[in-house]
Amino acid sequence: MKKIILSLVSIFVFVSAFSQGIAFEHGTFAEALAKAKKENKTVFMDCYTTWCGPCKYLAKNIFTQDEVGAFFNKNFVCVKMDMESEAGKPLMEKYQISAFPTLLWLDADGKLQHKMVGAGDTQSLIAAATLALDPKNNWAALNKQFEKGDRSSEFMQRYIMTSANAGIDAKEAVDSYFSSKKPEELINAKDAELIASTIESTSNPVFHFVLKNKASFYAVADKAQIDQFLENTMFGEMVQLARKGDMEALSLKKKELIALDKEVGTKVVAFLDMNMLQSDPDQRKFYQAVADYGIKYDFDNFENLNQYAWTIAEAKEDLDKELVNKAVKMAKRSVELNSNFANIDTYACILNKAGRTEEAKIQAAKSIELAPEDQKKDLWSAIFLNEKN
Repeated sequence: MKKIILSLVSIFVFVSAFSQGIAFEHGTFAEALAKAKKENKTVFMDCYTTWCGPCKYLAKNIFTQDEVGAFFNKNFVCVKMDMESEAGKPLMEKYQISAFPTLLWLDADGKLQHKMVGAGDTQSLIAAATLALDPKNNWAALNKQFEKGDRSSEFMQRYIMTSANAGIDAKEAVDSYFSSKKPEELINAKDAELIASTIESTSNPVFHFVLKNKASFYAVADKAQIDQFLENTMFGEMVQLARKGDMEALSLKKKELIALDKEVGTKVVAFLDMNMLQSDPDQRKFYQAVADYGIKYDFDNFENLNQYAWTIAEAKEDLDKELVNKAVKMAKRSVELNSNFANIDTYACILNKAGRTEEAKIQAAKSIELAPEDQKKDLWSAIFLNEKN
């Protein structure tokens, strides 16, 4: 019997070894390179920090998957490196890592082959890893082609987008590409995506061109992508000034952006002001700003409306009836646009906050009915109905 038990334990250990996701090396970076050279493999390096939330998500939910482990263990020598450790700091400088997580694919000599920034899902990770193995289309191959002088339009688009997706600065290529184009030649879907991925300043002539020709870009590209590009670029510049605490420069920047485009500028300034009110001692000002912004600027976005309404529903402060009713209006609109268990749960919660208990019960029951089994018990609606019964 003892032998049988030991055999079962051995089988369990054997199976576990092949179902635990990526098998990371425990040696040094130099040892990983040496192993890669011996086995004729590419090195995959997870560059993380101990405080990085997305890094922890990758480690817990993505790297542990059987599918991921099978692909990575077969094709790569895998190593994890804390970028704030003594061993990690030189690598962070060498590979110019400024965001976490950053995932690197390196040849056996430590030369960069491909790169991914951020915590994607299983499919995006395997797609990036597959591209890293492609000697004709990974970043290193395209960069070599660029250095040899290829400036054809199709290649430049591919090289710049690959660099942007990998979080690699391709300023020389970006400047070269856009300077070679007449502005009107940029009004197409591919260049719209390229612009949204690379232009980061409102002072850039390309930004001004898109801003002045929004309607033309809407006709050939995704409107949401164009709007997000314009708004994020403006917002990013204001956030930098706000973080520095330079309120005078921030005030001037607000005026500049509104003068640049009244519609977009006013919206982005309102969004910044709303967010800055989160630190106001009187939180009712923040909730009021959330309601006003949602109704005025995001009334066709069901996800954002749901988030705004839930923010107000969770408020501990005493809120006036008019404000709560605005949150009801946002929650109802969210459900009308795209009904799902999550926003119906929010709708039920804010109806109850507004004193409309019987209506809240009806919506709560709907939310529970639509919710997946494993999420029903955690809904506000489930707790609410249990208390009422």
